[in-house]
Amino acid sequence: MGTPVTAWGSEDLRRIVLESTDTVTHLLESLTGERLEAAVISQGRMPAGSANGLGIAADRITTHRVAVLKGCRSGLPYLYAESTFLAECLPDQARAQLAQTRDPIGRILVAHGLKPLREALPMPAADRADVVASAAGPGCETVWARAYRLTLDDVPVFSIREWFLRPVLSALEQQPTASSPARPALS
Repeated sequence: MGTPVTAWGSEDLRRIVLESTDTVTHLLESLTGERLEAAVISQGRMPAGSANGLGIAADRITTHRVAVLKGCRSGLPYLYAESTFLAECLPDQARAQLAQTRDPIGRILVAHGLKPLREALPMPAADRADVVASAAGPGCETVWARAYRLTLDDVPVFSIREWFLRPVLSALEQQPTASSPARPALS
């Protein structure tokens, strides 16, 4: 007789993500068993706006990036993210990688030895389900969302809103049960 299969849900995902001190990129790669890439939908410079999550003037110029994190092997979309950041606060090479590669933000920060601190932000009230579904594709409903700010050396640099998609729960379903030592490390 095998071990009973645990049904994973959005509360399990929420707990795993909130308990993790790792980047979302690394956490999702651990859960899905595949390398992720950022399918960048748009990236450009624009005024921060009044609800920018960085605590900066609304007219200050920021970079706004919209991307879907997808598995390189499966092509499955795991996360839709909207990020606003101060590019001038990043090393030149990190800034260039964000502009020119499909590397997720978390991988770029780690590669450059940057150690951001995460601070939860309230999720905006506007429902983005239609935008997320349109970008991620059919059958990729949102199972959980969050917003946070990343600071580097006490300076707010990134404001990120993330929508975790249904394929993340499917990846969790494939994980061994909680009592198994093979469960992915959540550092």
